[in-house]
Amino acid sequence: MTKYANCVIDPKQAPVWEAPDRSRTVSPLIGPDECGADEMVTGLWILRPGERSEPDIHPDAAEIYFVVCGEGRLLLGDEEYTVSKGMTIYIPRGVVHQTFNDGDEDLVYYFIFAPPPTGPSRQEAENWTKIQ
Repeated sequence: MTKYANCVIDPKQAPVWEAPDRSRTVSPLIGPDECGADEMVTGLWILRPGERSEPDIHPDAAEIYFVVCGEGRLLLGDEEYTVSKGMTIYIPRGVVHQTFNDGDEDLVYYFIFAPPPTGPSRQEAENWTKIQ
C-alpha cells in the first residue's frame, strides 16, 4: 500500500463542479476531503469568456490566485486590476473580490486558501452540480 498516493494529484482525475448559471467551474485539488490537508485548500477555478463571478469575501481566510491562462479584470475592494497569464494575486482575508473575463478564452486561476474558508461561499458551492 502506498503512503502518499493521495498527495499526488492529477487534475484530470479531480471532480469538476459547475455553478448553477454555468458561468464557472471549480476543481478542488488539495484539502481535507481530497488528501487530508486541514491547513489549506487549493484547486482550479475557471471563468468562461464574457462571464463574471459573484462578489465574494472570505472573512476568515486569505486567498492566492495564480493566473494559469486567460485575461480579465479583478476587483479588490473598490480597486480594479487587469489580470493575465502568469500573474499572482494575494487577496487578504475580509476583502471583497470579483472577477470579469473580458477575453476570448477561459480565465483560469489556481487558487490557494489558508486556512480553508468557512461561511457563505462554501455554502454557495453546495448548489453547484458535479459534472465530472
